[in-house]
Amino acid sequence: MKITYFALFLIISSGLVAEPSLDQSVSEILDQTRLSRIPTVITQLEERSQKKVESGDYTGAREDLKKAILLKQSIGMKESEGNAQLLFQMANLETKLGHSCEALHYTSLAKQIVKKVSLRSDDSKISQNRGGSIGKWESCEEISWLQE
Repeated sequence: MKITYFALFLIISSGLVAEPSLDQSVSEILDQTRLSRIPTVITQLEERSQKKVESGDYTGAREDLKKAILLKQSIGMKESEGNAQLLFQMANLETKLGHSCEALHYTSLAKQIVKKVSLRSDDSKISQNRGGSIGKWESCEEISWLQE
């Protein structure tokens, strides 16, 4: 009987501290994760994205960054330095994937955030993150998954 109670205790306690699967959708992560743990999940998604970039999986890295951006927005960090950095990373990925319109859009959004939060940003850093794409993002299609 004691073994049954101990096993039940382990099952319940492991469920309380279980890590959310990074492969879940954003809504599932939000439903199954405490609000205080969301920043940790965002960090894990960023790290996993970086590893995927290093291995050449740009599409997988883009999906992880997309989730991280949406999670940041969902906890009220849409206009934060961290979100701007994620948007610059997303612009770099889109440039590597050959999507110059999307890259310009993300860069423009990131620059808007930087201006809003009055961050001092080195122009060379911004142009480096921009990816050197040519054209105006206004002529491109809107990025539908990104919350405005």
